[in-house]
Amino acid sequence: MSSTLTEDRLLVDDVVDALTSPPQEGSRDLCEQMERAAEEFDRRTAEAFARALVDSLCEDPGDVRRLEALLILGLAHPSILEKYKVSLAAEGRRLCVLLENQGELARARGLLEVLAQRLPDERELQQDLASFMRRAGDVDELVERCLERADEEVRKGRPMEAISWLQEVLLHDQTRRDVARMIRDLRYQEMENLARSKRRMRLAAAVFVVLAALASLAFRERNIAREYAGLPPATEGNPDALEARLEGIDGMIAGHRFWLGMFGASKERSELQRRRDHLAARSAESLRLAEEREYQKQAQAESLRLSAIEKVTAGELGAALADFEQALSAAPESWPRRERVAANIEAIQDLLERRK
Repeated sequence: MSSTLTEDRLLVDDVVDALTSPPQEGSRDLCEQMERAAEEFDRRTAEAFARALVDSLCEDPGDVRRLEALLILGLAHPSILEKYKVSLAAEGRRLCVLLENQGELARARGLLEVLAQRLPDERELQQDLASFMRRAGDVDELVERCLERADEEVRKGRPMEAISWLQEVLLHDQTRRDVARMIRDLRYQEMENLARSKRRMRLAAAVFVVLAALASLAFRERNIAREYAGLPPATEGNPDALEARLEGIDGMIAGHRFWLGMFGASKERSELQRRRDHLAARSAESLRLAEEREYQKQAQAESLRLSAIEKVTAGELGAALADFEQALSAAPESWPRRERVAANIEAIQDLLERRK
């Protein structure tokens, strides 16, 4: 076990020496080490080295050279750190603190500059670099760097981020009236953008409401059209079918205050009402004619009955029998004297039969 542990440590030391030697300082040297790591170590070899470094750092997280070697390897092969769930920004900031504590200021600054360049959206890295430059007294360079970052944020369409960098400039040089004016302009621009965005949102909301209303109207119209098409047809000469369709249309007009086909439905309803009135008039006329015919038949039957009674009085039984029979034949079924006349006919027939 001791022999294996010693071999692992020797392997890790070899990896550290290969990645960090020759010992140099400055961001340029760090970039050269990254390029060398990318050229000399393929992905499989880099993964093996990274695994060994991660395991060793788990035992001693404060080992500066091993952490530096791991970050150089990660900068050369970014996907390797992702595989082992190592944050380049977090571990890079930690390494910079360790380097600064050891007095390796140039190397700490070089690493911060490389990381800030590689990870421009990591705000904490940018702040660490600004703080380092402020402590080192490089105010002019810090101001220029903040102005460059502000310009970059403006180009990316992030004015509030640019304002924070410009405010950093004013912390170190309060005489920069141009920077204060830029901050005011950016804030005004941001307010204009917000107002424009709100107007667009209101317009989009209005358009959405209109489209939703149109969609709802179209859906409603489709349902009403389907309901209208499902009404029973008005068969010609069929009053019941006509009345059923008319009732259906009346119900739709009452139930739907307005729809696009309402004019056509109202027009059809008027036509159906005209046809219904025409059928009712024809039916009334037919009824009147039927009642008139029935009245005429009753009058004729009543006249023949009276004539038969007179003939019975005169003793003319044969002629009376003929009149009674004609009256019964001419009378409608509803004639109230039908049974009485039938009885008279039977009585006369019996009487005539006995006289023979």
